[in-house]
Amino acid sequence: MKKSNQQGQQPVQPPGGQAYPGGPPQYPPVPPYPANAPGPQQPEKDPGNVTMFRTTNFFVHVVTPLLKTGSLQRAGGNATILERVRWVSIEKQRLMAAQTRLLPQVDTATSSLRHEIAIPGWLESLAVALVLAVTLILQGLNIFNYPAYSPDEGTYMANAWAMLHGMLTPYTYTYSHPPIGWLQLAAWAQLTGGLASFGSAINSGRVFMLALAAGSSALLYLITSRLSGSRSAALLAMVIYTLSPLSLIYRREVLIDNIATFWLLVSLCLITTGKSKMRTFALAAIALGLALLSLETFVLFVPAMLYAVWLYATPFQRKFSLLTFIYIALAITSAYILLAVLKGELLPPGVLSANKGSHPSLIGTLLQELQAPPVSGQFRTTWNTWMQTDPVIFVAGTIAMFINVLGGTVNRFQLLAAFFLGSMWAFLLVSSTVYPTAIISMLPFLAINIALALNTPLRWLTRKAGFDLVRALLLFALIGLLIPAGIQRALPLVSPNAAQPQQQAMLWVRNNVPRNAVIITSSYMFADLRQPGSIAAGSGQPFAHAQIYSETVLDPTVFYKELKGNWQQINFLVVDATMMQQIKGERQYELLNQALHHAIRRASFGSSKDGTQIQIYQVIST
Repeated sequence: MKKSNQQGQQPVQPPGGQAYPGGPPQYPPVPPYPANAPGPQQPEKDPGNVTMFRTTNFFVHVVTPLLKTGSLQRAGGNATILERVRWVSIEKQRLMAAQTRLLPQVDTATSSLRHEIAIPGWLESLAVALVLAVTLILQGLNIFNYPAYSPDEGTYMANAWAMLHGMLTPYTYTYSHPPIGWLQLAAWAQLTGGLASFGSAINSGRVFMLALAAGSSALLYLITSRLSGSRSAALLAMVIYTLSPLSLIYRREVLIDNIATFWLLVSLCLITTGKSKMRTFALAAIALGLALLSLETFVLFVPAMLYAVWLYATPFQRKFSLLTFIYIALAITSAYILLAVLKGELLPPGVLSANKGSHPSLIGTLLQELQAPPVSGQFRTTWNTWMQTDPVIFVAGTIAMFINVLGGTVNRFQLLAAFFLGSMWAFLLVSSTVYPTAIISMLPFLAINIALALNTPLRWLTRKAGFDLVRALLLFALIGLLIPAGIQRALPLVSPNAAQPQQQAMLWVRNNVPRNAVIITSSYMFADLRQPGSIAAGSGQPFAHAQIYSETVLDPTVFYKELKGNWQQINFLVVDATMMQQIKGERQYELLNQALHHAIRRASFGSSKDGTQIQIYQVIST
């Protein structure tokens, strides 16, 4: 490109606005053409001398000598070969020296990333592997025994069992959650040899959660490294994330929140490390779609994800990147709506629906959840649970979020981290019901905000000559303090055998209950009772008539066809503390209450003092 030689324009300066050291470059004079050769003033007679593009301050000019019959010759010219070669050579040098300085520069978000002191790649990988190994040992310690099996874990593993048998759920699918979450659990079970590969179905699911925990921690390191430009800050975020007692408890449970969080971090990692490539934006959109199909409430992160795409896309492709990202994510998530349409269950019964009978519907379930009244004191109970377990991460993370909002006026990467955490806080404050498992998707962004809020002022204080090493050493010192403190806090949480009474109850059922008996139990025993080779079924036939207690009264198929509305059809009740409270206190469980009044207790495990008691009753129908 040549700088246009229009009158009154200033000389071209190099990028950054700095003048050329020592004055502008001096080019050798261009020799004149022979008298009979056409010069640049006659471009119309020279097809090798063409202006391709012109703006107000520069133009693209191409000079191409023509080859004719083996000799270098300008069109219509009679100059000697030496004169032509000399002119072309000097012209080429001048164009290369001047034009390249006028090329437009593309400044992406990742190109301005500032890295700390360079270290070899193998040393970085070793440090990450060591920190990850320590944290995962704690994460996997006593994973089969603590915490106790929860009804949510049992529900998701029961759904995974149904997937392996060609169903969406064991009972009528009610659209409470998209099915992709337990589809992944079923795929994991298929890859690892079945639901009973690790003793019980929930144990198999917890091993899958451990694998996702390892992947989520590694992804968090990569994301924080790109946002902060600091490996030490990324290690700090990973340590905070993995050693929090909340993380050690909830990340080991079989919850679709863990699955959705993993895919959300995959999407964000692809965006931040993809160097503005369209294929990485497309893959990130697919990952976000899987996160939304695993847990629908993750739609709250969509605005923050769009801002991340805008931030990391180069300006000239920003609109196209956003449109591509939105289109692919919508295409993936629309499969959930398509499922409801194909089943005729998109709209409630009688509302323009092809299926006129009583049936669940996607829109109806969504409206019920939005209109559900808040449970009195539920958020306070959840908040107290979080604060009693790990108050430090909440206080530090919230303060760090506001620091990053202020820092976001200068560094947009800090604003992005605060955007994610702020979205989660907004969701918690407006939700009518907040369950303790909601902390799972909040933990990684608490850790990122803390790391960025610490790293940015330290970088500013130590950015003078050679002092960046001090910042890295301070962060590593903090990591060294957090690891032993985290281990000390983690050991009391993972040492009890809280699941032992549940495991003992399953063993008793295997050895003492006929295989054709109708057993009413909580969801955490369902998959094991139905799965051959599990801790409850053993090597014999599974319990084909085992049912989840809540579905016996909610699912008409079970209530009328299996039980015929008669408590005498029930043979055994396996009851825990929560189940006992609901059977005795809620009218909808009247059928089970009648069976309980005509039953005798055959076995009991655990203690009523700590809420781990499991009681087994045999119903006497005569």
